[in-house]
Amino acid sequence: MNWQASGAAELEIAAIVEPEIENHTPPAAGGVEGDWLCASCLNRVANEQDRFAFNGKDEFTFSNPEGIRFEIITFARLLGCRQSGVPTLDHTWFAGHAWSYCQCDRCGQLLGWYYAGQHEFTGLITYRIVRALCIRN
Repeated sequence: MNWQASGAAELEIAAIVEPEIENHTPPAAGGVEGDWLCASCLNRVANEQDRFAFNGKDEFTFSNPEGIRFEIITFARLLGCRQSGVPTLDHTWFAGHAWSYCQCDRCGQLLGWYYAGQHEFTGLITYRIVRALCIRN
């Protein structure tokens, strides 16, 4: 076989264009990329800049009375959650802080717990929330 083009059927070779390289800077903590979303419906529920340190930590692992283990991140302010249930001190993970449920205000998924006491904050279950940065890339 002859792979060379001849006559009117000559092949044109397109010029190779180098892609433009953009310099990306890390997003600011208060930007959309700092958002945490409900893993079920992607509703915006918290922002990274609102993490709350309780006794110097903002990530905890606890087990409830049934032995179910939860990893949570604490936030001082939430955006897309609603409080549900009557606050109680029974089996609280934070001494002196009554808890009630925190549900996504779009889909109703249990996302964690509201805590009220000396401080008011929320503990969101890590596997029930996702970073917007991971979803939007």
